[in-house]
Amino acid sequence: MRNKVLGLVVVTMLMAVDICGCQKAPESSANGDILHAKESVEDEVAAIVNEPESATENDMQEINSIIGTGDNIIRIQAQMPDVPQDVKTIVLGENETLTKDVLTEFLGSETGNIKDLSEEAQKEMEQSKAENQQGEERAVFSVFGNAPVYKLSDEQKTAGFSNGTGAYYQDELLYEKCAAIYKSADETVLEEADSENVYMEAEKILLAKLSQIGMAEIDIYKITQYQYEGVTFYEIEFTPSYEGMGIVHEFGSIASGEILPLGKAWICEDGIVTLSLDACLGKVETQEKCETVLSWSQIEKILETYLNSGKINGSNKAVLTEVKFLYYPTFKEDKNKLELVPVWHIYTPMSAWMENEELAEAFVTNGAIWSICVNAVSGEIVRSE
Repeated sequence: MRNKVLGLVVVTMLMAVDICGCQKAPESSANGDILHAKESVEDEVAAIVNEPESATENDMQEINSIIGTGDNIIRIQAQMPDVPQDVKTIVLGENETLTKDVLTEFLGSETGNIKDLSEEAQKEMEQSKAENQQGEERAVFSVFGNAPVYKLSDEQKTAGFSNGTGAYYQDELLYEKCAAIYKSADETVLEEADSENVYMEAEKILLAKLSQIGMAEIDIYKITQYQYEGVTFYEIEFTPSYEGMGIVHEFGSIASGEILPLGKAWICEDGIVTLSLDACLGKVETQEKCETVLSWSQIEKILETYLNSGKINGSNKAVLTEVKFLYYPTFKEDKNKLELVPVWHIYTPMSAWMENEELAEAFVTNGAIWSICVNAVSGEIVRSE
């Protein structure tokens, strides 16, 4: 069944078009002139955004919504997320504090026999870029930051900084031990509600290490346990967090011009095995408080407006199961800045619907949205899949 569903997903994704661009055609008059709608979608959304504040939704714990009519509906069944009191937009730039001295502390060598491999690492990166440009199927991607690569190793541990925004760390002995069982191990995704202590301990261990490079908050969204022949380790997936708000992490595809700050780590009983931070270490340059933030009731009205206009499609055979209040990263490549804007993110995890033939057909074949990010201030769709 799984192969059948995956085959359906792959084939239909190749045939899919960007549903965000699908809108009803404007009507024409008898002489062929375009008639302007009395109230455009943008005007309708603006009117909703400017509505007087409604009664507080602080007591609302669960969302059970049906938006639209007939077959073209959006059904949402999810927990209501916490919305911070003070919501901001944030601009991140390259982090000049990621020096070799800081990297030495981050490495945490116990032997003191540290080798500087920065020059070799820089050459390898440049060679990899050159080979990619010459390949017929070259990968096109964007990079946040321009700082040089730094790499240190004492043969037991290795650590590095890249572009002034990324980092990695690896304990070679622990990694060898865990990697040896990775493919054979029993794999269990731990739900936070059932494994709160594991999530709390993982956060504590990671932040003790990350504080050395100025990272004070993380948002852990997934922990997977691996066990085999007496060996247990945990894979932790997370994003940076800013005053309690993490970053959108559920994406179906990544295009050139997009930067996604994502972190991943392996932890075992002996400590951190490996840790990678992709574009997670940008320095906060500006913060601007959002005067107003859209309530959930406003978001429902905005979704209905987009649904009725044809900007998004729904399906009565699908349910969106997650609602999060997070930051969405927008890369300003010409300025080498990453802007974080608050969004309401409504979605069903890809890992869930790819295992379900009916959902895969609804989301992929029939073009219903499985993930949508709505700007929490303007009501604009910043991403829809």
